[in-house]
Amino acid sequence: MENLHNHTHGCTHCSCDNPVLKILKDDLFSAENLTKINPGSGKATHEKPQTLMISGGIIRPMISGSTDKVDAIGIADGKVVVTGSESDVTDYMTANHKGFQNKILTATQTLLPGLIEPHVHMIPTAMMHGWVDLSPFEGQNLKAGYNLTSVGAIINAHIPKIPGAVILGRGLDPSLMPFEEKDGKKELVTIDNTVLDEINDEVPMMLLSASMHTLYLNTKALHYVYDHNPKIQTQYDHSVDKYIGDTKGQLQEGLQMTPALQTVKLQIIVMSLQINSYLTDLFKLANSRGVTFMYDAGLNKGSDLLLTKYFETHSELVRTGGAHICSSQEDVDKLDDYKEPDHYRPVYHGHIKIVSDGSNQGLTGYQSAPYLCDPVNNTGVFNFPQAGIPAHTIPPSYNTLINTAVAKKGWPLMIHANGDQAVTFAINAYQGSLAQYRGPELRNRIEHCSLLTSEQITNMLQMGVSPSFLIGHVGYWGYAFKKVIFGEKAKMLDLCGSALAAGMRITLHSDIEVSPLGPLRMMEQSITRIMEKKTTSIEVLNSAECLTPEQALTAVTYDAAWQCYADKWVGSLDKGLFADFVILDQDPLSLQTQSSQYMKMRDIPVLETWVGGIPVYVKDHVQVVTENDMTFSENP
Repeated sequence: MENLHNHTHGCTHCSCDNPVLKILKDDLFSAENLTKINPGSGKATHEKPQTLMISGGIIRPMISGSTDKVDAIGIADGKVVVTGSESDVTDYMTANHKGFQNKILTATQTLLPGLIEPHVHMIPTAMMHGWVDLSPFEGQNLKAGYNLTSVGAIINAHIPKIPGAVILGRGLDPSLMPFEEKDGKKELVTIDNTVLDEINDEVPMMLLSASMHTLYLNTKALHYVYDHNPKIQTQYDHSVDKYIGDTKGQLQEGLQMTPALQTVKLQIIVMSLQINSYLTDLFKLANSRGVTFMYDAGLNKGSDLLLTKYFETHSELVRTGGAHICSSQEDVDKLDDYKEPDHYRPVYHGHIKIVSDGSNQGLTGYQSAPYLCDPVNNTGVFNFPQAGIPAHTIPPSYNTLINTAVAKKGWPLMIHANGDQAVTFAINAYQGSLAQYRGPELRNRIEHCSLLTSEQITNMLQMGVSPSFLIGHVGYWGYAFKKVIFGEKAKMLDLCGSALAAGMRITLHSDIEVSPLGPLRMMEQSITRIMEKKTTSIEVLNSAECLTPEQALTAVTYDAAWQCYADKWVGSLDKGLFADFVILDQDPLSLQTQSSQYMKMRDIPVLETWVGGIPVYVKDHVQVVTENDMTFSENP
């Protein structure tokens, strides 16, 4: 008998559908809390844009997506006014912008358009900033010796500093810990209440997995949830032992996670009241990595309001846009007809976001065949199931939802699809809706688009649907996918080279907090496809899919702007576009061709980042301490 979709709607599994934000959104975005977050009605003060001619070094304005160099560039009133030879730019600036300043780059310094993160989650990242960081990352690199012992040391070191009754942790990633051997087979490490009790059995701990699919609790926390939630007491026959025995501290999906998180709701809200300062830290971190534009892949009315109020009272360190998330047919039915953004404003809407499945490294991406690792016969989750519909048949209700958004309302979509079956469903749904759509060409996307075939690439190309790849799947998780989770199927991951060879436009993203911010790092991972968890020797995952440096740069600038409906404003330094640019210490296109050299691309120093002709980051003045605490300090 064929399996049916093994999931009920309401799944929480990745940054695209953050479980904490879903549970707290009404409280967090209440009028009372918004007043606490944004006290007063002060307006942001804006520095005056500089009038400047920049020459020397290496200048790649990426006009029309070309990586060709120019000698000089002129900016005024926050925009690019001229590019070309040094004499032509000098003549133009002299004639039109008297009093301009000269800035001369040294030989290796490189000016590029501001780098773009086309799929991020700003509010959830900032909101959970106060949780203990248990992620496998140190900056943009995997931590050495990441295991339960190292995680336990972090937790116990933070216990005296954590406000509230429960230790709240985030980013715990079993898929990047050492594998276990079971019956002669490699498996991901198992985390349950007894394992966490070995770390600490005296203080309640709730640790959210990096995939956001699982909330891990020690025994003390299970007792805490049971004591503070009458519904749990009723559900488990008024027996705390039954609750502990049935869940083993592994709370899966919204149905199990929500009752636990509700018991610490007040604690989370109190921690979230500093969200403005956390957002500022996030944007400064982005600037320090050359980012000038971030596109949010899961906005709602509350986050729209919070971000809008933030930009009313804070300087705009990055430009922002995003997609409004829709979780049901009712949400889609409420949409107004689409109007393509024709001018820039902070937090503009370019897409609708649909989350169809989960996370591959969290074992919740929806697959056509079971994962190779435990639990057995697990094919992941699909968020729009329909009773009686076989697992490999697209649910009619999902088709209806996509058709309403695209064919009837005219909205371009970002469909989150990680597993190969979820990608198949997304392509099939697009085919049906676009066959009925009558209107201007839409920039429809598939997010993560992890596991692809050549036939699917052809279908997407014909429909004008483009992928945005979470390239960390290859760099950070590739080894786990190949050795434990997928086996040879891992070769289907992030087919960047094939997509470009077919004529598609692609982008690379971090999905922060799933992986660290850093377009230079994403370029590097797409160029090398080195599986970084394997430390004994260099191993490349499907080298045929490696990008050239030029292709990678296009993916994080020109094509990223196009995909986000931002190409009228950013993505290149063409005349009339915003003077948003970055100055690097080295040219990322001029590194040596050996793969080991490209492992240094993420470490190229970002010297300056400018937004609208205003410097928002200068390396000599501001130092990033760590990504883990996102704090910044003035150099002495």
